[in-house]
Amino acid sequence: MPPKRKAHVGKKEVKKCKKESLLKSSLDSKNENGDDDKSRKKNLGKDFTEKNKQGFPGFTVVKMDTFLPDSSSKEPTFETKEFPIMELNQVLQKKSRLSFQGSFSWKIMQFPSLLKTALSTKNARQYFGLDLVEVVSGRTFWAHKAKVWEDLFESVQDFAKKGQCDPISDMFNGVLSCPVRAIPNGPNETETFQSVKGQKIQHWILLVPMPADIDFMNYIKKFLSCFHQLCKKPFVKSAYKSGVEAITTHAGLINATSDDGSYWSVIDNTTQKDFIVQSKLCLSEVLQDYTIKEVVSLMFGVSKDFNQWSESVKTYAFGS
Repeated sequence: MPPKRKAHVGKKEVKKCKKESLLKSSLDSKNENGDDDKSRKKNLGKDFTEKNKQGFPGFTVVKMDTFLPDSSSKEPTFETKEFPIMELNQVLQKKSRLSFQGSFSWKIMQFPSLLKTALSTKNARQYFGLDLVEVVSGRTFWAHKAKVWEDLFESVQDFAKKGQCDPISDMFNGVLSCPVRAIPNGPNETETFQSVKGQKIQHWILLVPMPADIDFMNYIKKFLSCFHQLCKKPFVKSAYKSGVEAITTHAGLINATSDDGSYWSVIDNTTQKDFIVQSKLCLSEVLQDYTIKEVVSLMFGVSKDFNQWSESVKTYAFGS
């Protein structure tokens, strides 16, 4: 019989076996190391826990389930009808408008006192100018609406005489509205301001009569107090808005003069104690010629013709 031959194993098979053997030993090593790592981490966690219990500084063991939300609790639900959305919008719009416009102040234009002049008058009354202005820009807040106030005061007093309504204070009798001269003692041109939207606004003020022999500052405070109270009356707000609608179609002005409009908020929030006083040397620093004629005629009981005035009256009106 021929001799038995040993099975021949090629080089490739040898290499393949060696790789499989190495791979198996490597995996076994990793598994052993992994088990060791898990064991070490587990023991380390126990050590930290034990040390923390004993007051080990710098370590705090916090359970993660502390931060998990309670599945039994439900998020609060809000119904739209329970929240006054429209009312909130209106309040924010009003506050935004006032914030944008800035702070306001009463501005008083004081003309020379008759008691300090050689002039005598039977009526013994004189005028002061009343304006409502933005403190920073100096822009008037009356605009052409000052004329509406003149007509309103006069109309209410007429109705009161007929017994159709309650009378208002006599301090509102004879109040006039007039434009402001652009340049003191200059041409008969009205001063204008430019609005945020680029519109030109004429500068108008109120001229308020007062007794000549009365304390000026006290009278101003009393008048402003009466005016504030008058502006709170519903029939005054309604009448004033109607007067504004008769002279303009500007939606912003009409909305501002509504019952809850920004116009009334500005007047209500403008303090009566802190106001600006500007002393004027003569009427023509503020008033234009046709207004001066009317005011001088009422004050001194003279003609509206300049040529018939005495020199002292001319000086009071136009300066020296």
